[in-house]
Amino acid sequence: MFKKQYLAVFSAVVLATSLLPTGSQAATGTKNLQAKYNNIKVLYNGAAVPTTIEPFIVNGTTYIPLRMMAGVFNKEVVWDGNTYTITVKDQADAQHAAELAARDAQIRSLQSKIDTLNRQISDLEDDLEDAKNKDDDDDFDDQLDDLEDALNDDYEDFRGAEWDITLSGDEDEIEVEIALDFDEYEDELDDSDYEDLVINVIEDIWDEFDDADVVGEIVDTSNNDKKKYDFEGDASDGDIYFEDDIIN
Repeated sequence: MFKKQYLAVFSAVVLATSLLPTGSQAATGTKNLQAKYNNIKVLYNGAAVPTTIEPFIVNGTTYIPLRMMAGVFNKEVVWDGNTYTITVKDQADAQHAAELAARDAQIRSLQSKIDTLNRQISDLEDDLEDAKNKDDDDDFDDQLDDLEDALNDDYEDFRGAEWDITLSGDEDEIEVEIALDFDEYEDELDDSDYEDLVINVIEDIWDEFDDADVVGEIVDTSNNDKKKYDFEGDASDGDIYFEDDIIN
């Protein structure tokens, strides 16, 4: 009994500073206290919490080791003997950290797949746009070829001469070349004949491509396709020019 009581007093002295006033009222020193041991047990979720230091009672208050409960709640306890400071902080949960790391890796993997899919979608959209533009270009070329054939059918013997009409360009501007053997027909034609043919050709082009400007020339096949006349049609106002003069 004497030994038990001695240990109680000794333990109380060790913990004396924790029982003194705190904050600005704190004091230092030692104090003899009467500690009561009664085989106190600590249960956590029905299981006994092991400890090498038995809990005790002082003045009706039960004291248990801080490290004992820190282990229960997965806390780390650090004692600084220089400043007499106890620091309690969370311990790293290895399982939880592993789960977070696995989840982060999964998120990175999914983000990488999303980025890859977005790039593939962008590439497919570009390919689709290119295909659409190619189809549009092919359609335009087919229309232009058909129009060229129609113009030659309609005007190949205009005013008794033999004409050959060639079209090129795009939907914004169509280029026209009208070829004639001037050695053979120059004496049979005058400027009004050329102007009438140009008006007919440009108006037929606008029937098919109403927003396209037209630029062209009449060339002499008997002289290495040397240019004889210039003409153009302005789709915005419908004016037709022959050698810089409006003729319609």
